Amino acid sequence: MKHLILFSFLVVYTLAYSQTKYDLQITFEGRARELIVSVPTKQPPQGGYPVVFMLHGTSGDKDVFYNFKGWKELGQQENFVTVFPSSLKWCFVEDGVIKNTTRFVCGGLLDSICPVEIPKLIDDVAFFRKVIDLMEDTLSINKKKLFLSGFSNGSCMAHKIAMEAGDLFAAASGSSSPLHALDSLTPQKRIPFWYVLGTKDDRYFTPNFPTELPYEGDSILIYHNRALTRALTCQGLTQNYRKIETAINKTYIWSECRPGVDCAPYLFTINKGQTHQYPNGNNYPMDGPKLFWEFFNNPPQTTMASGIKDEKSPTGVILSPNPVSDILRIFTNMGDDMPWSLKISDMQGRIVRQVSGISGSEKELDVRDLSVGVYNVTISNTSVTVNRRLVKQ
Repeated sequence: MKHLILFSFLVVYTLAYSQTKYDLQITFEGRARELIVSVPTKQPPQGGYPVVFMLHGTSGDKDVFYNFKGWKELGQQENFVTVFPSSLKWCFVEDGVIKNTTRFVCGGLLDSICPVEIPKLIDDVAFFRKVIDLMEDTLSINKKKLFLSGFSNGSCMAHKIAMEAGDLFAAASGSSSPLHALDSLTPQKRIPFWYVLGTKDDRYFTPNFPTELPYEGDSILIYHNRALTRALTCQGLTQNYRKIETAINKTYIWSECRPGVDCAPYLFTINKGQTHQYPNGNNYPMDGPKLFWEFFNNPPQTTMASGIKDEKSPTGVILSPNPVSDILRIFTNMGDDMPWSLKISDMQGRIVRQVSGISGSEKELDVRDLSVGVYNVTISNTSVTVNRRLVKQ
């Protein structure tokens, strides 16, 4: 690591039968930056070590995910280098409270940063490029196999890097923060991305869903439509997807390119019961590092769309609250282009409520006069019909 020593303060820890930990400090854009580089004990494979960066969330640092069981252990097992950088501290406003703690410089910081900090902003994407240049000078690394993953603000940063540094990184993933509107652009080179969210992630609760995100059917695609649509647009993808379901989650895979566009696949997993966390197989049954590593090396293949067609968001309906006692709110994406209608039937098939000619994506309905029981709600327009089960309490 002689070249890194020229640029950094270096502390080395070598543990028996495990990888070597390099605790580094690098001066970049006039600021001291810290990171941990963990190198496996095995010799580099042909072509050099693959490299995985793991980015922490708000208030985290390099030690959080180094000590968080998952990536460095997998790096030793699979023979790749793991890198754990620390972000800088910034002043920003969150939920009306001024805070001063660590965050990577991406949309999740820029939309709430204190004005006094704006002249001090640095380019974290350029920082990662510098780190890779230094690593290339000192280690045998495979620049065709550079990957990154992130949690919360780190996931926001991973999305940003995917937009701006596809020439450098080959694939990315993240948990608990989507592509931010301020980071959305047309990449010069698109790379595969896998984004994970939990139904009990309180950062995404709303007054209509105060304790858990919707999970029934494909309702999460409607609830999270704006963020997903941003990502699909930037990735050059159509709205067509395939879905894989397990007992605890659903994974949506978009891999069809828009006509005439080079695209990269985008995966979205909704995990039942996961809170605001990075799943690693211990805190949640999904082993994120292992699955992401497989994804980095074998992402889904993309295909070209068969022709130009009217691309619409996946059709979905959310009923909230459910069970309901008084006011039912219906959320749908069926009313943007044409009016829709709803019909409520009891379990004997008798229609107890019917409304037609509804426009827009939301509708409130007073159901206090309905008897306690289970009902079937049918939402339809001239081309699509969606059925949902409703419980009146």
